[in-house]
Amino acid sequence: MKVAKALLVSGVAAAMLAGCGNNNNGKASPSASAGGSTAPAASGTASASASASTGSKVTIKYYSWDNGKTKDQVDQIIANFEKEHPEIDVVNEPLVTNGNSTDYYKKLDLIAASGDPIDVAAFSHVDFLSERAARGVLIPIDEYLSADGINADEDYYMTPKYDGKVYGLQDLSSPWLVALNKDALDAANLPVPTWGWTWDDFRDYAKKLTKGSGDDEQYGAFFHTWGEYANPIAYSELPHPYLTQDHKPVFDDKSFTYFFNLRRTMEKDDKSAKTYSDVIGGKLRYDSEFFGGKAAMIPTATFIVNLALDTEKFPHDFKTVFAPLPAASKDTEIGTSYIGGHYLAVGQTSQHKKESYEFLKYMAQQTDVIRDFPGSKKADQSKVLSALVGDKTNLIDTDSLAATVFDKRIKTIYDPSYSTAYSSQLKTVLENGLATFLLDNLSAEDAEKQMIDEANKIIGQNK
Repeated sequence: MKVAKALLVSGVAAAMLAGCGNNNNGKASPSASAGGSTAPAASGTASASASASTGSKVTIKYYSWDNGKTKDQVDQIIANFEKEHPEIDVVNEPLVTNGNSTDYYKKLDLIAASGDPIDVAAFSHVDFLSERAARGVLIPIDEYLSADGINADEDYYMTPKYDGKVYGLQDLSSPWLVALNKDALDAANLPVPTWGWTWDDFRDYAKKLTKGSGDDEQYGAFFHTWGEYANPIAYSELPHPYLTQDHKPVFDDKSFTYFFNLRRTMEKDDKSAKTYSDVIGGKLRYDSEFFGGKAAMIPTATFIVNLALDTEKFPHDFKTVFAPLPAASKDTEIGTSYIGGHYLAVGQTSQHKKESYEFLKYMAQQTDVIRDFPGSKKADQSKVLSALVGDKTNLIDTDSLAATVFDKRIKTIYDPSYSTAYSSQLKTVLENGLATFLLDNLSAEDAEKQMIDEANKIIGQNK
C-alpha cells in the first residue's frame, strides 16, 4: 500500500478525526479521561524520545496526552510498577499539555517519522492503533503474550489486531450506553430501560421526555457530532462501521438508511432531539447539555461517570441512571454493544521492547489505581465501582450502571482486524455523510451513494 511508510500522513488523518480527539474542547475521545492541570510538553526530538540505559537499569518512556489527575494516576501506576521491577525506570512523558489526543497523534507520528525510539504509546481508539500497526510503527506482541499464557481475546473486551496479529492491550474499556436523567424519567413515569430495548423504543422515550419551551425546554435526546452518533448500530452490530472484510465500503448497509431517517424524524417530526444544525451552530457539548438539564438522555460511553461526579465543572443535583445501548431490533442478540477504550502498544523503534511490553502488560492488568473501567474482564467489579463512584451514589445509580456495564452477556462484534491505515479517513466520510443528509435534506439513499463514492476514492488511493 502507498501509505505503508507514509507516517506523516497520519498526522493529517488524525487532525480530521474530530470524533476521537479531545477532552477539553467538546470533541472528547470516548475513551480518554478529562484532566485539570497541564503537564510538561515533549519536543518530539531525539533527545526527548530516545530510550536510555542508566547503569544496570533500563529507561523507557510512556507517551500519552494525559494531564492533570489522569497524569497523576499514571505516575502512581509507574511508581508501583517500578517497585515490582527495580530494573526498569519509566518516564511518564505526555507529548502535549492540552489533553488533546489529536495533537498528540501528530507529535507521535513526527517522532515515528524521524526514526526516534517509541517505547510505549497510548491510543484512544483501536483503529488508531491498527492504523499505525499497518504502517510498521508498532510491533506484534503475540510471542510475549504466549510466553505469559495470556489469551487477549478471552481476557480483554477488545483486542487490537492487524493482519492476524495482536499489537497491543486494552488497559481501559469504555462500553457505550445511554445516560438518563432520573428526575426526568420519574416526571414522565418511565422505568429505566434494560437490555432488549431498541432504537424505536429510544425514540418513544425521547418523545415522552421532551417538555417545556424556551429557556425551560428539555429535549428528550441529544446526539453529538462524532461518527459513533451518525450510526451507533454500525459500531455495535457490524464487524466494522466503515469496511467489509475485503475492504469495501459498508455504507450501503440497511442500518444507515434506518438510523439516518430516525435522526431526521426525531429532529423534524417529533422535535425530541436537538437539531444537528443547532448542535454545530451553537458548538453544543453533550456533557453541558445533559448536566445542564437541556437533554434528558444521551447515548455516550462510561467516561460520562467521571463527568457526572465533577459537580464543580458540571453543577447538577439529579441522579444519572444508565441503560444499555439500544439494539436495531428485537432480533439482536442480548448483550451486543460497542465497547471503546484506551490501548497501549510497543513501538517498532524501541530499544527495549521486552521491558516496554512488561510495563504495557502491568498497566493492562493492575487494579491498584483505578482510573476508569478496566479493559480486563477479570477485574473485581465491586472494587471498580467503589473506586469510581465512592459515596456519591446520589449522583450515580450504581445498580443500573453495573447491570449495563458488567452484564455477563455483554460483547462486541467490532473486529479491529478489518481496520486499515486509512480507517480514520472513512470515519470523516461517515460524519460528513450524516451532515450532508441532515443539512442538505438529501434522501438517505443519496447520502449513502455519496459516502460510498468518497470511500471508494480513498480506498483506491491507498491500493
